[in-house]
Amino acid sequence: MPDSPTLELDRLLQAVSSNDRRAFEDTYKAVAPRLYGLALRITRRRESAEETVQDVFVKLWSGSARFDAERGSGFGWLATLTRNRALDILARDGRTDALPPELLDRPDPSESALDQLGRTQDGERLQACLAGLPDNQRQAILAAFFDGFTHEELATRFETPLGTVKSWVRRGLMRLKGCLGAWIS
Repeated sequence: MPDSPTLELDRLLQAVSSNDRRAFEDTYKAVAPRLYGLALRITRRRESAEETVQDVFVKLWSGSARFDAERGSGFGWLATLTRNRALDILARDGRTDALPPELLDRPDPSESALDQLGRTQDGERLQACLAGLPDNQRQAILAAFFDGFTHEELATRFETPLGTVKSWVRRGLMRLKGCLGAWIS
């Protein structure tokens, strides 16, 4: 079985810390679009999102940010750097008043996104609903939404046909929607 995209990204980040230009380029190609999307959701401005991603990659290349695989996934680490930098840019520009307070709380970078979410009331509800899903649906959803895997990457990871993985995610999300809707009603 080929290495998972998560392990490959972790390896690339380790190589970047040794000033490997090719690894840096490959890391950028692999994750910059997703990090840009995250930054854009937070900043709501194209220029601020571009600045955020650029700053994260400058920090990565300069060595002022070092990845530690023992503390979590490479993508989760990069997403945390991106989120924190985007919030810094919003604060610098005086635009934090429109953000919900929970977004302004800085997470512990050693925690996974799911652990951080689990400390909120909505996160507790999500955890309860996730626990009610079949294992394959729960694992596929968690890998897609908290580790950044694409459907194709999930199919490789689970050694399962692409259509099956898409069905797992779709059905799981439909069940989550129903479960979470029951909490709101």
